Formats: sequence, C-alpha cells, structure tokens
Amino acid sequence: MPLSDPTIAAVTGALAELPVTAESQTLSHGTTLLTMSLRLETQPSRLWEFLTEPELLATWSPVVPDRVLAVVGPAWSRETPEADPVEARVIEIEPVTVLRHAWDEGEVLWELVEESETSTRLTLTQTFDQQEYVPMTAAGWHVCLTVLSLVLAGRDVERVVGEDAMSVGWEALRDAYAKNFEQNG
Repeated sequence: MPLSDPTIAAVTGALAELPVTAESQTLSHGTTLLTMSLRLETQPSRLWEFLTEPELLATWSPVVPDRVLAVVGPAWSRETPEADPVEARVIEIEPVTVLRHAWDEGEVLWELVEESETSTRLTLTQTFDQQEYVPMTAAGWHVCLTVLSLVLAGRDVERVVGEDAMSVGWEALRDAYAKNFEQNG
C-alpha cells in the first residue's frame, strides 16, 4: 500500500531539517563502519522502548523483531510480515544505554546518551563487509530516523521502509551520502 500524502509531506519536510551526522570508516581488515548520530527530543528511557519493543519498532524501523530486544540471545527480524526473517540476535545490552544486535550478516550498535532532561543523543553504528551498501543504508536510516523523530514528537505518520522510501527522497539522500563519503574517505 502506498504511503499517504500527509506522511510523504511530513517526512519529506522533516528530512532536510533533521540534524543527522554520518561518517563511513573502512577498517584495515576490510569491514566498513557507518556511524550516524542525532539528538532526539525525548528521554533515554522512552527512546529505549522504541529501540527494543517490537510494536514500537514497527512504527519506524526496518528491524521488527520476533521478541523484545531487552536480553542477550537469539531473535529474528522481518521488515514486513511476508519478508524472510533475518537474524537479529542480541549480542550486548546495557539497559537504556547500549543495544548491540545482529542484523542479517552485520551488526547494529545503538548508544543512548542523555544530553538534558528532555533530549537524548542517539548514535547508531552498523558494520558492513561490502562498502557499496553504506550510502544506501545511510539514506535508509536517515529516512527511518526522521520517521522516529516525528513519531516521538506525536506526529501521526506511517513507517517508511523499503520501496516506500523512494517517495520521500531516498535516492537523493543516497547520492548525497555517496558523494560525501567519497570526498571524506
């Protein structure tokens, strides 16, 4: 089902305004790290729920696990109910500050730092064996984090993942990230 016009307008409008920083770093053994960071207007405990609770992840993230991601151990994730499951095993957990989980063949590390009583710095670091996926993944996360920021602000928007991201400017973001990472790499 295509995205509604109000969601497209809200996400497209918020996308350019969301202060996301991103960098790509290739390590000597060939693994590439994508690190993205932004400040969200919410307390860490509330943001933590949006990173660990399947029903809240399903409002903004491509990672929708089969269980709460609050304890170390096996888990599976599906972007959509009909999609094939990918591994989302929880590797490391420090409640309300660190969540590291597998995601398919890589890993995603979420770090939360309280900046004030009403804001949290969220940093995500994802590992890649194939560097060519970094710009497209950065663009995808940028779209998803924009949706998360809108949901946290109480806006009624749909989740934007997969092909739906094309309708809110994913391709331009991907190209911008590719150019930025090439210039800074």
